[in-house]
Amino acid sequence: MTDHRDSALRALRRMLANGLLTALPKRPADQEILLVLAASRFDAGDTYLESDVNERLKAWLATISEPFGIDHVTLRRCLVDARVLARTKAGSTYRLNAERVGQISALRNIDPARVRAELQDERDLRKRERAA
Repeated sequence: MTDHRDSALRALRRMLANGLLTALPKRPADQEILLVLAASRFDAGDTYLESDVNERLKAWLATISEPFGIDHVTLRRCLVDARVLARTKAGSTYRLNAERVGQISALRNIDPARVRAELQDERDLRKRERAA
């Protein structure tokens, strides 16, 4: 699991290297990492109304995406299409897919906002070193 976490962290650092995301990543592996990270904002076994899912996704996206980069509706659809979140047939409630809980738990402690801040600090340090 540590290898998966480390590779996800490296991929996230690469995705955020130039700042906030402006769109969903093109690489399927990067999309998968992003979906699992988004899903880690939900608790296994809990049921969520669509409005609750939307609010959690909006809050999470605000930390890694430009305001009009990735919208919560597209992300919610991608989570369902990738079978990370399961939706009832009526579409009224959502749950984490029980088969994916282990994968989601492995990445739960990765905070994209903290990764983005670390990258910014590294950029600032390089600028100061070049200016000196």
